[in-house]
Amino acid sequence: MKANIALYLSKLLPAGVLALLRNVVAKMTGNAAFATPLVPLADMTAKADELQAAIEEATFGSRQSKLLRDEILEEAKAMLDAQAGYVRGVCNGEAALLESSGFDLAKPREPIGVPGIPQDMRAGITNRRGELKLRWKSVHGARGYQVWMTDKDPTLEANWQAIGYTTRVTHLVDSLDSFKAYWFCVSAIGTAGEGMQSDPAMGRAA
Repeated sequence: MKANIALYLSKLLPAGVLALLRNVVAKMTGNAAFATPLVPLADMTAKADELQAAIEEATFGSRQSKLLRDEILEEAKAMLDAQAGYVRGVCNGEAALLESSGFDLAKPREPIGVPGIPQDMRAGITNRRGELKLRWKSVHGARGYQVWMTDKDPTLEANWQAIGYTTRVTHLVDSLDSFKAYWFCVSAIGTAGEGMQSDPAMGRAA
């Protein structure tokens, strides 16, 4: 899997953006891998100096000084975003090269395994005869849920039948016999397969 840059500029405070600017300039200066940066390093240095002065002025300054700091901050972010694009193009996912640019590396995504067991399965009546509403808690990594039902012994696996699939954490079951006991459970389905069924919940429709 190729590496990438973690560029969360919207989450960085002004001091964080300033530190990133300084670090990128320091790491890319004299770095043969980035001989022709999209944003000249001299321009980034000048913007860092401008931002530092604006931050200091706005610390106990007027509303106008804070507006000026924010304007310079956005310009600095735009520079970093553009330079990050250049770095990505040069490095083509090579972690060592990306890291040498001064940008932080993004954490590699860990594959999500088979989803866990849905919890808190419930079957509740609705205002319609012969209908029950099922609900359960969502499962991390689930793309959808297989709904199962039986009106026989719920401890026997062979008695369960799949009655529906949903991407939500609720499901309506209709055409049930009034006051008859039914058991329901769900299993979460993800990209790695189907997980184990939840504990069953019993319900009786009106």
